[in-house]
This record gives sequence, C-alpha cells and structure tokens, in this order.
Amino acid sequence: MTVRAEQKGKGVGRGGYPIDEEKSKQLKLVADKMDAFFAHNDEAAFDAVASTDITLHGDLLILDNDLSGADRVKQTLGLYTKAYDYKHENIAHGADIDGGSVFHFWLHQDLKKKEGGGDGKAEELTDGTATKAALWRYVVGDNGKVTDIYFLTQLTPDEKLSMFTDPKLGSDLKFDVMDFKGPTIEPEDNRMSSMLDSAKIFSEIWETGNSSLADNILSKNFKEIAPIFGNKIEGPEKFKSTIDGLFSNYTRTGGMSAFAVDPDSNKAFIHWESKGKMSGDGPDGISLYGLNMLIFDSYGLVETVVGFRQPLPNERVKYMKKVPEKAGAAV
Repeated sequence: MTVRAEQKGKGVGRGGYPIDEEKSKQLKLVADKMDAFFAHNDEAAFDAVASTDITLHGDLLILDNDLSGADRVKQTLGLYTKAYDYKHENIAHGADIDGGSVFHFWLHQDLKKKEGGGDGKAEELTDGTATKAALWRYVVGDNGKVTDIYFLTQLTPDEKLSMFTDPKLGSDLKFDVMDFKGPTIEPEDNRMSSMLDSAKIFSEIWETGNSSLADNILSKNFKEIAPIFGNKIEGPEKFKSTIDGLFSNYTRTGGMSAFAVDPDSNKAFIHWESKGKMSGDGPDGISLYGLNMLIFDSYGLVETVVGFRQPLPNERVKYMKKVPEKAGAAV
C-alpha cells in the first residue's frame, strides 16, 4: 500500500507526489498488522498496533454498544477469527494522512464454522460457498497506535439465524467481491485528486440530498450494492430518485465524513456519520454511520459503490428478532 499525503516537502513517493514518510510508515504498519490479525488470528500483530484504550464502535447488528480496552476488543474480534475457517483475501486499502486513518476491505471465502461448532442449520442456508465481506476504518493516533475501529460486515449464516426473522435476508444479492480486487495502476496526482473530489461529491449528495450532483460523477453503468440487507440500485436515475425519495421526509442535522484513496488502484473510501430526523420520528432523531468503497471506471467516473451502513431504527424493528441490549459475540 502506497500512502499519499497533502503535505509538501516530506519526501517523494511513486509517481512523484509528496508523502509524509513517518506517517506513511505508521499507517502501512497498521494495515499490515490488522491484515495479519484477520488472516491468521495473529494476536501479537493486533497487540503491536492497538492502543490500551482502543474503542471498537458498535455496528448496531453484531455489536450494539461500543467496547473499549485492548484486551476486550481483541477478545471480541477473536470470537469470530477463532470460530471460523476461511480463506482471507485483502481486497483494498486506503490511507488518509490528514485524518490519520486506514480503510481496509477484506473478503473471507469458503467460510465455515470450525469442526464441532454450530448445529448444521446455518449450512442449510448456503450452497457451500458462504463468504463474508467487511469494510473497516482504523483511526491512528500520533504514536502510531489504533485508537478507534469502525466496522460494517456481511453477516454469516449463523449470525443471520440468530438475528433476523428471515435468515435468508440479503441472500438474493449476487456479486463477486473478487471482481473488486485490483487493478494495480501507476499512481498519478491528477487521477488521485479526481477520485478524492468525486468521493467528496458523492458524500455531499448523501449529506444534502442534492441528487443533481450525481450527474458529473456517476457512470451510465453505475450500481450501488448494499451487502448487509441485499439492496441494489442500478443506474444514475434510479440512484437520484432514491436520494430524492429519502430526503423528502428526512432532515439532516449534523454529521462528519472522512475520505481516503488507494493510490495503487481505482478505489476511494468514505466513512460518514449522519444525524437527522425522519418525518414522524421521535425527538432524539437518528444517528448512524456508514462505510463505502467507490470503484472508478477508465474514464474516472464512479461505476460501483459497495455501501455498508448501520440499520435504521425501523429496519431493526422490521428485520431483527430482537434489538440487542448488549454487545454481540462475533464480528
């Protein structure tokens, strides 16, 4: 993973653009260590980059509440890595120097409970090819240690059985995450700046409801895939009508966004948080976050978005057997 910075005069990386070499090394180390943890359950790799007061932020599906403390977070994540056999594929990384964070998209193929785990019911939901795609953001402090982890993932068949009233929810959505691995391309400042600008515009669409902004950044072959609930939007006009429909009864009152670009490929990343109020919603309104990976075509237009987000309150009531009261048992 090559890391690009906006700061000038701190070294030169591939493609001739400046990088902050010290921060680059920190973020590269975090990316490598967290990849090793998820690939091989390498707890020493996790320990090497986790701060003592690290916080794992709940996704409102598997983990309802935030967890803090290195040992507690490692134990919770380990409930998944120790329970399953899988083939780990690192799909993409993106680093945000200014925000001090790393985005990490991975895929687990041939996913199955280890021998002796489960009762066989989960296997009945698949054709033997269960997979789990996940998107993560690791926020890194000045000392190079991870202070916060945000995550959103596809659910395993076991998790769907335990959480959803319909354990086949989302199963109709067919897409191959391996199609998103690569290509490796030579980094260029103009291309990277363009991808970053498009990511910010895409985020602005969701922040403001101004669907007309999509006209300048979306490919005619655009599609947005939502792996958690199995939703799919195809075509720019369908996307714009979705935005218009949402904002006809939603008012955004606050939030934030963070961005990163993979300089070696055709991908950008967004972490967004939104606070708002739906028509008829309670006084506390809605607060949720999402993680997106944007994939660009050869013309520099957004062709595919893989979009993960926390469930809305009405979705939790509609789809879940019960709203969790405490942190879940696996990631």
